[in-house]
Amino acid sequence: MRPPLLDALEVERWLANRRDWRLVEGHLVGEWRFATHRDAAQLVLDQVSVADGLDHHAVVTLNYRDLRLEVWTHDRGGITSLDLSYAGAIDELVAGRSLD
Repeated sequence: MRPPLLDALEVERWLANRRDWRLVEGHLVGEWRFATHRDAAQLVLDQVSVADGLDHHAVVTLNYRDLRLEVWTHDRGGITSLDLSYAGAIDELVAGRSLD
């Protein structure tokens, strides 16, 4: 069973410490511009392990060097702890990579 929805204050607190994530229409959206297309594409590949490990998958948009990830718990209709876990793991993957 999926976890319950988080309250708005908890999501706002989490977002306050994240510069790459924002809330858009009830979804967490992360956006990055990488130094190269290969760097952006590699993160797409690397996030598959995170998504499969959590059994929680994002909408992925890759446009040359720009990567956008959008995540929410579909069957709950909003943000749950799964989304924060996914986004936190993505932050760890992005750390130390070449961004533009």
